[in-house]
This record gives sequence, structure tokens and C-alpha cells, in this order.
Amino acid sequence: MFRVLYLPGVSKYIENLNPKDHARLSRTRQLFQERGFIVGQKYIKKITKGSLWELRAGKIRLFLCISGNTAVGVHIIQKKSQKLPLKDIKLAERRCKQL
Repeated sequence: MFRVLYLPGVSKYIENLNPKDHARLSRTRQLFQERGFIVGQKYIKKITKGSLWELRAGKIRLFLCISGNTAVGVHIIQKKSQKLPLKDIKLAERRCKQL
């Protein structure tokens, strides 16, 4: 079982999501907390060689830095194109290294 925490900026972004996206992210996060990596690539995908992962909840992407059984949400975006923006990946990597 995983524990998911958020940096303050990520928490604020989640609070301001519309109800549909907020509910979808909550369900996906809860599924990940209960089942871990067993949920498969539909919901979670490794982004870098380090400990940076992407939790996928519809068009919302939550970047997680995972260590042991704790995952910290370091960055969140609303995806608008097929590829993840490189600037967002770099920002998430920097925040992950600061933890």
C-alpha cells in the first residue's frame, strides 16, 4: 500500500480542478494507493531512469517522485497534446531531486 503526499503548489492545483477531473484524479490516486504498480500503464508510467513517475487520470498528469512506499506529487499538468512537455518533465525532475 502506497502513501501519496503533495507539495503545496500541487495541492492548490488539485483543489481548483473542476469536479469531474478532481473525482477522476481521486479515484486514480486511490487505486494506485491500494494496488501500487499492479494498476498498469493505463494509470502509471515511468518517466525517467530515476524515481519520477506519471500518474494518469484522464487529461490530468500528476508527476510522482516515488521512494519506498511513499509517493510525493511534485508537479501536475493538464495534458493538451500527445507528448509530455519537456519543460514540465525537467521541472518535476528538479523538484524530485530536492526532496
